[in-house]
Amino acid sequence: MNDLGQPQISSASAEPPKAPAPPTPRLVRTIDEREFRAWLWVTTSLLAVALFAVSVPLAATIYGVHLLAAFATSLALAGALPLAVRWPWVGAGLMTVGILVFPMLSASSQGAPWPWPVTTIIGQGALLVVLGLLRLNWIGVLAAWFVPGAVTMPFGLVDGGALANWITAASVTALALAIALLIAQRRQIGAELFRERANSASEQQRRVLVEERTRVARELHDVVAHGLSVINVQATSAPYRVADLSDEARHEFAEIAATSRTAMTEMRQLLGVLRSSDSAAETTPQPGIDELGALAASVERAGVPVTLELADRLPADNLLSTAAYRIVQEALSNVVRHAPGATTHVSVEVLADDLVISVENDAATDAPGPDAKGGGHGLVGIDERAALLGGRAEHGERPGGGYRVLATLPLGGDDGRDPGDGRLSHGGRVA
Repeated sequence: MNDLGQPQISSASAEPPKAPAPPTPRLVRTIDEREFRAWLWVTTSLLAVALFAVSVPLAATIYGVHLLAAFATSLALAGALPLAVRWPWVGAGLMTVGILVFPMLSASSQGAPWPWPVTTIIGQGALLVVLGLLRLNWIGVLAAWFVPGAVTMPFGLVDGGALANWITAASVTALALAIALLIAQRRQIGAELFRERANSASEQQRRVLVEERTRVARELHDVVAHGLSVINVQATSAPYRVADLSDEARHEFAEIAATSRTAMTEMRQLLGVLRSSDSAAETTPQPGIDELGALAASVERAGVPVTLELADRLPADNLLSTAAYRIVQEALSNVVRHAPGATTHVSVEVLADDLVISVENDAATDAPGPDAKGGGHGLVGIDERAALLGGRAEHGERPGGGYRVLATLPLGGDDGRDPGDGRLSHGGRVA
């Protein structure tokens, strides 16, 4: 009991900060395609600058290429890398042209590899890896390796040293080709796997949402059915309780009774559709605001200190009362699961034309239980119950630590409020 004589409830739970959606398989963030290409372009540009800076003096001094031609061929070989990021076939074609032109403009040098200098081998290998990262089809990647090798093969056939260099270059670039194809395959598999996991997560969210809505509809069936039963009994017995009723009034009461019976029959049929085959019929009355004290006591036994603050005048409407109870119950369950030992405060009050329900807890004092990551229907249920009555629910971390759930449920325009005592009337009597 607190200092106002109100019960304290030890309750459960606040979920970790997240969007109001059911738990789904955790998806690893993947780099956006545009972001990936930007990263690849920067990397290939840096490599192109390094290759260009080395290729120009190498071609001009060791291989005897004219300075302007050395600039041109080196620019073609190095520039093919960043171009391939945006236009793969353009980059592959420019690399092939550079590899073909260089032997025509240069001469073999003693001790220097020719017609494939080291810089050309590095550039060709890097291009194949880029094509693999871009998931170019394997035929395209194979062509980007085979064509440059085929066009330079004649140079190797006329010179023994050139043949050895060609074999070395072919072997090194073949390794790069294998790496490119492997990367392309792994990226394709990874992308398909991520899409499947995303689809599964989306389906899981929709399934949990539908299940929660169905559960809420089953719970509210009893509340609505009770009201229809009262209407039916009152309309059926009115001709016997009220003297001197006109024929028109008797006919009107008979129509009301028939309509209420039809509505109850349709509700039972609808409930049968909503109820799953493995769910047992619920025969106990739905709890309401009056049962929050008992809920507080049961939660307190779980070891979570919670104070319950109820306003003096609360609505007796069964839909609102049941929704308020369930919202508090879900929020407290989350506290118990995710913030054991946290001091929690629950308040239910009427502000203007709304019933405001607040559940706030401090940071957890104990480690969460093994089922802290399980469940997942709590916040969804709170959102759905609030939306069902035209209200709204908010939940998230508190600035100083802990968690807060705030639900606002409208009382409605024609809510039967008695201006004399501020409470809602139900069934024609002040509750």
